[in-house]
Amino acid sequence: MEKIFLSLNEIKKINNNLEKIKNKDLKEVIEEINQARLMGDLSENSEYHSAKKKKNFIEEKIKNMEKILSNSEIIEESNFKKILKIKLKNIKNNEIIEYFIGKFQTNKKNYVTEDSPIAIILKNKKVNDIIKIKKYNKELIYKILSIE
Repeated sequence: MEKIFLSLNEIKKINNNLEKIKNKDLKEVIEEINQARLMGDLSENSEYHSAKKKKNFIEEKIKNMEKILSNSEIIEESNFKKILKIKLKNIKNNEIIEYFIGKFQTNKKNYVTEDSPIAIILKNKKVNDIIKIKKYNKELIYKILSIE
């Protein structure tokens, strides 16, 4: 996994959420499993199976958050300002979307690195150009509204 650049505030939020999940949510689901075990035959106990699935989901969430934290590096908020903002309009449904292109990979929505496929498509384009972006096996057509 590549390095993920996060602000100190983002890392704190992830850490706080992780602690809540570990200390509250996981403990609650373990208690649910223990209560369901007391009900008898586990093979036909839907509460037990439901709680086990919930526990697996929580453990996967914990693992993903720990992976993000272990691969993250703190970056000053001011460095995020060195980002290009591009506003696009979907030709079919007139939906407006903004992309932010920078040097650092973040987990913020619509932030992409300079070497990402979307950034490469947008390279050397100007306002009012029409571009095609493949997303979720669909080709979307956009008009560039602004570049800042």
